Amino acid sequence: MNKLFILTFIIISLFSVNLHSQDLEATVELNTESLTPEARERLNDFQRQVTDYLNRTKYHQNPIPPIKCTFQFNFTGNNGFDQYTAQIYVYSQREIYRQNKNEGIKYTTTFRIIDERCTFDYSRSMQFIKNDVIFNSFLSLLDYYAYIMVGYDEDSYFPKGGTRYFQKALDICNKPISGDVKNGWSETGGGSKPSRLQLAQELMNTNFGDFRTAYFEYHWMGLDSLGIRKNNAQNHILNALEDISEIKKKEIRAYNIDLFFEAKYQEIGDAFVDYGSRTVYDKLIQLDPVHRSYYEDKKRGN
Repeated sequence: MNKLFILTFIIISLFSVNLHSQDLEATVELNTESLTPEARERLNDFQRQVTDYLNRTKYHQNPIPPIKCTFQFNFTGNNGFDQYTAQIYVYSQREIYRQNKNEGIKYTTTFRIIDERCTFDYSRSMQFIKNDVIFNSFLSLLDYYAYIMVGYDEDSYFPKGGTRYFQKALDICNKPISGDVKNGWSETGGGSKPSRLQLAQELMNTNFGDFRTAYFEYHWMGLDSLGIRKNNAQNHILNALEDISEIKKKEIRAYNIDLFFEAKYQEIGDAFVDYGSRTVYDKLIQLDPVHRSYYEDKKRGN
């Protein structure tokens, strides 16, 4: 990648960083159809309170351009008082670099997950104050995913830049947790998705260091360069995918890699539409066999 471009982009990024104090630009959505009318009524202030908390709380050590993210709460139950169960869909995205600022803004998903087993206490009178020392079944859940999103955002700009934020997410998992709210936090949490502990542990595991480095290459040297040196950028994307695929083969579980391909496969397919040789999709099938049918369609020009 052109060194002058890298230096210019860093300078621009650092300049724009100082213009913002808000870390997240969060949208909160909720589905309460499974709850009783009384339980739904107790959630009247939920969306406003959670949105306000996420958008005013500092998660990054420095001012950064706000990370666009969404928290979708699908409430599945209530104990009649202040404890709720829910599935949460969380995703974040960032802008892809544009050399020509007159072009339309395009975004790439940096993190996406459906957390199927969330149990937390909430009341409209609770204090929405961030506390890094004491575990809170609801606020710690919000903080955990905020740190994961900030970590992934940083990793997309700097090699392993998100380490301190993944560690903060892991620290939340290691706090004393008791009662029903342990659901989804521990390694033995059950369900078809990883526990929050497993997800954070994996990101801090040295065995997945090359995944995080490849994640940076995919975004910074790949996606962000497609509008500058397309062939070079496409080759960087392929190289990153090869490194990620190799890790997947070696590890019994690779939750973050599974999440990566699930969030990226359509973007990956689109990145090679004009690659020159349609056989590149055979390579993508080898690297990401789960989405074989999609790559076969792209190879046929669909």
